[in-house]
Amino acid sequence: MSFALEVKEEIISHTFSIEQRKSLLNGFVRNNAEMIFSNGKEKLKLVTISNRIARSLLSFCKEFFVGEIEISVIQSQILKKQKTFQITLIGNLNIFLKEIGIYDENFEKQKFSFNNFKKQSSLLRAYIAGIFIATGSVNSPETTNYHLEVQFKDKAAAIDFVTITDLFNFEFKILERKNNRYVCYIKKSLMVSDFIKLIDASQAVMAFENQRISRDVYNNINRMNNIDISNQTKALAASQKQIEQIEHIKTQKMFHLLSKKAQILAKLRLENPEAPFSELEYIMNSHGTPITKSGVSNLFKTIKKISEEV
Repeated sequence: MSFALEVKEEIISHTFSIEQRKSLLNGFVRNNAEMIFSNGKEKLKLVTISNRIARSLLSFCKEFFVGEIEISVIQSQILKKQKTFQITLIGNLNIFLKEIGIYDENFEKQKFSFNNFKKQSSLLRAYIAGIFIATGSVNSPETTNYHLEVQFKDKAAAIDFVTITDLFNFEFKILERKNNRYVCYIKKSLMVSDFIKLIDASQAVMAFENQRISRDVYNNINRMNNIDISNQTKALAASQKQIEQIEHIKTQKMFHLLSKKAQILAKLRLENPEAPFSELEYIMNSHGTPITKSGVSNLFKTIKKISEEV
């Protein structure tokens, strides 16, 4: 099962109030339903690839629709032979569409209106959840590409969705695709996580955040390891250069030009070619030669200068 389907099934498995069920159906029907005419009858067809979602939608429809309901399962013969569940409402659809807020008092289809939700956040969130269940998708948190999108049949519906989600501080962008469909999408990981939280899929949020945090920790560890390797490489190169300078001074029989401390440090460097400055500092101090890390650095600068002069 895809992560997007897990999110949708978690949403639909919650307990909703009557008004929330209407709001969810409103969002789903607006973006999923197809009105057809067959044998002189008006029919409304809803489709989903999830058995759980189909059962919940059937339960919701039975509550607000008076008429005949047909249920069919279509088995695909390609790819993974995926099943599609189809719910068809046959009868007086006007009353049903008015009941869930899609038709107005005159049984005319009305545009989305905030008044339908009486400024109740829970109803607005149920409406957004219905839209996502209908045409939404989200990438698995296991991928490195964070992406959540919702598809619409026309630009006006996409703009309405952006307007709604702006109330919750989301920044959906609209993209027109070649098949005359419009996509509203977000790519920021925190925004994707917050949207899943908005539509009340808490388990999916935890899975998403755990994966995201694990990836961030792994990336930080890799970054630190790369920095350590780079620093070690630089330190070894510097150490080799220091050894060459000391050997040059000794070859020219000018070792006596170094101060006592510099001579002690030079001998330690030859004995400990991979030791960092902090280790050389510790060895010198432990053998009765007081010095600081910056002092070690300054002495190597002196050794370099004398090596160049001789």
